[in-house]
Amino acid sequence: MHESNLLSLIIILPLLGAAIIGVAPRNDEWARRIALAFSLLVFAVSLPLWFLFDTSTHEMQFVTRVSWIPAFNVNYAVGVDGISVLLVLLTTLITPLCVLCSWKAIDTRVKEYMMAILIMEAALIGVFVSLDLLLFFVFWEAELIPMFLIIGVWGGHRRVYAALKFFLFTMVGSLPMLVAILALYFTGGETFDIQELSKGSYSAMFQFWVFWA
Repeated sequence: MHESNLLSLIIILPLLGAAIIGVAPRNDEWARRIALAFSLLVFAVSLPLWFLFDTSTHEMQFVTRVSWIPAFNVNYAVGVDGISVLLVLLTTLITPLCVLCSWKAIDTRVKEYMMAILIMEAALIGVFVSLDLLLFFVFWEAELIPMFLIIGVWGGHRRVYAALKFFLFTMVGSLPMLVAILALYFTGGETFDIQELSKGSYSAMFQFWVFWA
């Protein structure tokens, strides 16, 4: 497998695991085992990121760039730098630990819980590796859905209140973020490419409002 496809594989594998759990017979033990197996597989697949990462350069590495929505110059673009590679590895390490910690703690709707964990892992990794702002926003919103369900279904005695509060706060935060992304798109030459946008020249006031959005 080419190195440039590694990040895409790390995103796809948890989704594949969630799909297999979804079509498998309703058996709690099998759901746990499949989730653990795929989370460990994702961790193993992510290890080459550590060993093959070139610390002598500041350039993005393991980059994949494919046209997604050509009409709006939107690309499926992923890659990692020295910070995001650590966040990806941390996510792939924590996920199997979460599965193990929930092995006995979660005893209702186990199948759905394990699917939510794997989907959230894929979305979180997508957030960390996105090099396109619209792709980043899609992954950001995608990880909020399983998180909302985990809080609302498997949370504590005030889980409904907590889930509603989480939903309201994230919605309030997501709308300004989308506005800021669109503002960058139109100001930065109609591109969502983070690397291209970082080279642009913006007024101090524009940067201030985009930062706080």
